[in-house]
Amino acid sequence: MILRVAVPHGTALSMVFVQRAMGMSVHTGWAACVVVGGSLRKPQIVANEVIEIVGDSERFCFHMAAEMKRPAAEKWIATVRAKALANARRALAPLVAANVDACAIVAKDRDPGDLDQILAAHPRIHTAEGCFYRDVFRDACPVPVHLVPPSALDPSTVGKLAPPPWGRDQRLAALAAWTVMARH
Repeated sequence: MILRVAVPHGTALSMVFVQRAMGMSVHTGWAACVVVGGSLRKPQIVANEVIEIVGDSERFCFHMAAEMKRPAAEKWIATVRAKALANARRALAPLVAANVDACAIVAKDRDPGDLDQILAAHPRIHTAEGCFYRDVFRDACPVPVHLVPPSALDPSTVGKLAPPPWGRDQRLAALAAWTVMARH
């Protein structure tokens, strides 16, 4: 199945054909990435990878920042973001090279607040880390990215379509990718 998507190119709109999309289910420091074609009725799994973009010592960057003075916390977050962004770009490049025209990230579109608000409350630290990695993957992706809320997806509608790893995260990522393809 070939789907049409209008994509801005300069000042005019040009038509491209979306045959494949990548879906990501993002976690703290990593994401399940699935490149799909076809549709849920006729699925094609092109790639299925787990991408880790930072090590265990950096994953919980806002938790660590909470133990620092404000200037050091800002610098730490910026350093981890730069490293995570570079690693994400490098890891996503071969997946996107498989003729991927769009990306879907399974995530809510929310703002965790500024650094002072985040570090003032432990629940906000968790929210900030989720938003941090969502944004790193979104910024690293060289194709248009759409957020798909987890509540909009039912992973029970996807069976075992690929060898391990193929769990809930992979099913959500695949569904999100097909959702974005179907929108266009």
